[in-house]
Amino acid sequence: MKKFWTILRFELNNYFKSKGFLTATILFTLVLMGVIIVPTMVPGLLGDDKVSESSTDSGEQADTLGICVKTDQITDVDSLLSGMWANWETYQDESSLKKAVKDQDVQAGFILNSLSDVSYVVNNKELYDSYQDAFVSTLEAYETQQYLMAKGLSEEEIAAAENININVTTDILGKDSASNYGYTYILVFLVYFLIIFYGQMIATSVTSEKSNRAIEILVTSVDSNSLIFGKVLAGALAGLVQALVILGGSFGAYAAVKEKWGGILDPLFDIPARVFVAYAFFAIASYLLYAFLFGALGALVSKTEDISKVSGPVTMLYVISFLAAIFGMNDCDGLMIKVASFIPFTSGNAMFIRVAMGSVAAWEIILSGGLLVASCVLAGVLAAKLFRYGTLHYGNPLKITTALKNMKM
Repeated sequence: MKKFWTILRFELNNYFKSKGFLTATILFTLVLMGVIIVPTMVPGLLGDDKVSESSTDSGEQADTLGICVKTDQITDVDSLLSGMWANWETYQDESSLKKAVKDQDVQAGFILNSLSDVSYVVNNKELYDSYQDAFVSTLEAYETQQYLMAKGLSEEEIAAAENININVTTDILGKDSASNYGYTYILVFLVYFLIIFYGQMIATSVTSEKSNRAIEILVTSVDSNSLIFGKVLAGALAGLVQALVILGGSFGAYAAVKEKWGGILDPLFDIPARVFVAYAFFAIASYLLYAFLFGALGALVSKTEDISKVSGPVTMLYVISFLAAIFGMNDCDGLMIKVASFIPFTSGNAMFIRVAMGSVAAWEIILSGGLLVASCVLAGVLAAKLFRYGTLHYGNPLKITTALKNMKM
């Protein structure tokens, strides 16, 4: 046990003293904190009422548009134009309007041939041009109003008919999947990053000492179990520490400026305690399962450049698990996500999603958690045996099926 702690401390020191590790941790933390804090320092960016009112009152933010009316169907042009917020310029003929648009005196213009025939004039049509749709909506509302007034309804009666308020009260008996979607997606993606990134690092750590022959000296003084468990758990702990620092900085930054955001980001940061506990358990257990698998695969190769060859199937297995979880979020009580929540390779994401967004019984959580923990133990035992078998194997990468067959013999 003493040798295990020695290996663990040594490997952790290598991670924590690495400039790349420290730089990435600090950079990601500062960037996320900046994304949360900086918008609160920009006036009006988060909907400052005073800024919005002053802009609206002064009219400085309104676009200037042109209009040419060529029909007698519209008797009150001012009433029509009042339905669309803009500064309007009136032109007597098409050529004057088109010249104004060409000279950029107005952003765009409309030629009204009739109530149902409109020509839109613009110099360069942008990808997100909203003038046309806004004007059509305004014209439709005006035409509806004129039709109802012709039927004998007053403007007050029309306004009352158009502004009927329906009060809807939502009584959620279970979970609000829509509100929980944001933080669930981010937390699932965080585990994806940890497993894919640190899985490769753990495999590289195991292989590097074989490639430089240092393993031949180590195995004479340290047992293989202490080596593999020390390396795998050190990589796993380093990843967890990095994730905690980044998340802690983000949560701390939001807590400091929460009032200025006005609750906009609450769906991302207000995570219920039981959901967070479930996430911590299943994320860490799933992370350790894949960490042991990557560590075992690292023992089967003698060159670091061969790691991608043997780790591909495990990487693909987790990518499939991740994609199944993402698609399962759209139907968190569906058959696919329920089955995936009991398979150890996919339960880390699937069961957390069910806890966060769906309906799940306590016995299901306990059963899934028990299977995942048992799989972690088996993966650790397998990793230790494969590491012991492949320690002094050099040359071409070993296939895991070949290694298991030879270990039996």
